[in-house]
Amino acid sequence: MLRIILLLSLTFISTLSWSTTLADIKAHEPTSRKTWAEQWFYNINAPGVGYFKISFQTYIAPDSLDGKEKSYMHLAFTPLHGKTVKYDFFYNDLILQHPDGSDAFYYEVPGIIVADDEKIIINHPDFNFSMNYNGPHKYYWPGVNPGQTPFGIIPELPGVGGKWFLYTVKTSVLYRFNDGEYNLQGTGYTQVDKGWYDKESSAGMIYTMGLSDDVAFMFTGALLGNTNIEMWAGRYVSQDYDLVFYPAFKGLSVKREIDACAGTLHVELSKLDKKLIIDAQADPESFYIQNFPAVIIFGGEQNYMKSMQARIQLNVYHFGQLEETLDLPQALLEFSGPFTCNE
Repeated sequence: MLRIILLLSLTFISTLSWSTTLADIKAHEPTSRKTWAEQWFYNINAPGVGYFKISFQTYIAPDSLDGKEKSYMHLAFTPLHGKTVKYDFFYNDLILQHPDGSDAFYYEVPGIIVADDEKIIINHPDFNFSMNYNGPHKYYWPGVNPGQTPFGIIPELPGVGGKWFLYTVKTSVLYRFNDGEYNLQGTGYTQVDKGWYDKESSAGMIYTMGLSDDVAFMFTGALLGNTNIEMWAGRYVSQDYDLVFYPAFKGLSVKREIDACAGTLHVELSKLDKKLIIDAQADPESFYIQNFPAVIIFGGEQNYMKSMQARIQLNVYHFGQLEETLDLPQALLEFSGPFTCNE
């Protein structure tokens, strides 16, 4: 028994030594020159106005002749009331080395995009967008490694999948957006996550997040590798509660019901003395499909359906008593793989 405990302890320590950290916000050396994707996601809420989703990606497609990273940019804006406008662009020229020579995060498409650890600037013929951090970051973990993935060390184990972590749960920002139809500027909040991999990182996932003046939350459930094991994690931060839900499994401390065709999600996450219940609903027509990079790069068949018009109710229970209820008129809800609507 002592030998088993010692072996598990050594495995745990060695795994922690190469877990994700905040420094992983920078670009990584591709682990494959045949298939590769690295993604920076910014989900930004301007309360009372709408949500922005901005994604910068590097990719190496299977038909690449030189094996060098190229750029893909996705920007979507969904007003509180109205339809989503969406832009998708591909570029061959890409600079990932910081001008000061450091290994800090830097992403540039000459003449179009500049992003670093302070800002985003996009000047495209069809639209202009900028975002500057305007306050301290609230990182996911309150411990010694705030950049560790919400699933703990499990995704770090060999054969599980790609790398992913939540860089900030909530950060105040200043933003501007102008595409001819919308001319917006003001303050808001952003949540930033990051992933990089040379193959599909999961056989399917469920994801919901939201930001407001009163709350920030992110919860995701994913199939572990190619198994049917469904693992969940997330964090809920309000004025009175700060709840981190460690990796939990459906059927144990997680109960959930989904109907992607109806755009609904019901999740119950339990701790020793607390329970959080999430109810999300988005009109089916508010979802849009995104097949990059899952289909285009990795040749997979799983779709990604995304909505930024989910209505969310959050209920916190303490020892079985309802202590807090919050309603958000707009938040994100996403499904992929077997969780999507076949219709």
